[in-house]
Amino acid sequence: VVGILSIVAQTLFLTLLMRYLGNKNTVLLGLGFQILQLAWYGFGSEPWMMWAAGAVAAMSSITFPAVSALVSQSADSDKQGVVQGMITGIRGLCNGLGPALYGFIFFLFNVEFNTMDPIQEEYSIDPLPLHGPTEVKAPRTLVLTLHLWFKRLII
Repeated sequence: VVGILSIVAQTLFLTLLMRYLGNKNTVLLGLGFQILQLAWYGFGSEPWMMWAAGAVAAMSSITFPAVSALVSQSADSDKQGVVQGMITGIRGLCNGLGPALYGFIFFLFNVEFNTMDPIQEEYSIDPLPLHGPTEVKAPRTLVLTLHLWFKRLII
């Protein structure tokens, strides 16, 4: 479902947003959708909230193409390959380091996903287990991450 919505967002909505808002504002809108999506995943407590956050994630998929277009317009014609390669390289680096960083943060807060009970129903989603330290520590992880991110923006 999210994949299909991402296709629609990157073809139909991205074209319209780039035309009417411009590159920079489309990037900012995509980043705003990403912030909303991540916060919704972090604070959501019902299964329908996870699906709704997935729809917002589909809209946030406009960010990378919009950044690529913005950089493409800002770079000289003979430097296009260099700047697009740099952007793709940075994205790959973040895709690799992000999970490692969050794994370390979960380790610091003693969040264990292996000790969770399995889902009882066939298609049921249990976003917040009612036992153990995970219930309290996961929102702390989100708050700590947001704090560090804002601190990094200020410095």
